[in-house]
Amino acid sequence: MSLDINKKIIALTDDDANIRSALERTILRNFQDIEVKQFSTTIELKKFILNNPDIIDLLILDIHFGIGETGLDILPYIKQTAPTIQIILLTAMERIYGQSVTNLAGDMIFDFISKPVTETELVIKIKKALNSIDAVGDKMKNLQSQNTILSSMLDHDKQFQQGAGRMFESEILHKLTKMTNVIMQEPYAPKQNVIVNGQEIDIIAFTTPPLPFAILLFETKYFPNSKLMGSTNESLKIITNNTEMISEKRRNIFEQSDNQFKQVSKKIEKILKDSNFNDKNDKFRPFIQTFVVFTDSTDFSELNTSNANKYVKLIKAKDLTSDFIIKNVFSLPKRDVSQNIKNLILDNLTK
Repeated sequence: MSLDINKKIIALTDDDANIRSALERTILRNFQDIEVKQFSTTIELKKFILNNPDIIDLLILDIHFGIGETGLDILPYIKQTAPTIQIILLTAMERIYGQSVTNLAGDMIFDFISKPVTETELVIKIKKALNSIDAVGDKMKNLQSQNTILSSMLDHDKQFQQGAGRMFESEILHKLTKMTNVIMQEPYAPKQNVIVNGQEIDIIAFTTPPLPFAILLFETKYFPNSKLMGSTNESLKIITNNTEMISEKRRNIFEQSDNQFKQVSKKIEKILKDSNFNDKNDKFRPFIQTFVVFTDSTDFSELNTSNANKYVKLIKAKDLTSDFIIKNVFSLPKRDVSQNIKNLILDNLTK
């Protein structure tokens, strides 16, 4: 594929070839250094974006294609695959799609045009979109660069042909399975990639009697030979190889752990409510202890944990022992949860 890197690329999608041609003529008549690409189906567009995520600058996306998925349906895919693309939605069915478009404005789309399109409106909105592309593009490139560095720390391990981060998770998982006096074994634990209320949890395990009933969530963080700084109210700062980065795409570890805590708590409360469990006495209710496990070489000594949830603990892999878990579980309020309630939650939490 040969593309002029000095030209902006505008993509047009519409199932009507006449409309696409008319839009292209208008664009080329009013703009220089523009290349127009036409797509008649969402399938064609998605395939092109998948293979060329950095090519299109501005996408004028029709909503209704007659049959099959709509432009609204593929918006999440487009923004995930090619986040720098500016999008202007186009439709003749504003009455039907108006509220959906309003909800997307500012988050997934730059602007909206209702058919029939006037030349003046089209030109003005394209000018605004093109003027914003450079600023947005620079910001996204910085974020992508940061994320590439962070991802390489997680994924780089050619010897074993799998991510080093995944290897670290496997190491922790193997360690958990040996803690038969603390971690409940099959069929409930440990599980990988459990989804709870839309929140993905890497590894989930449950304590076994006689411990007070607790759910242990292990979210491994692979930042070897790095120093972490920040607090519950800041983005995570990472220093590795004398280079400082701020992780803006990865949410703060405390916020993320706290969110997991809340999501699982809500799920447990719903399970208990649906099963007519009405006892409000705290000692009969389960609690959640979260451990965020880092590699032994990760330095998190300067992380400010003063505002972190009291149920969240940051530890290194070498400290993840049965004695450590027992000590921390018993340091929390003791619970006297019946076995049938334990089984009820275990049976329903990971569905």
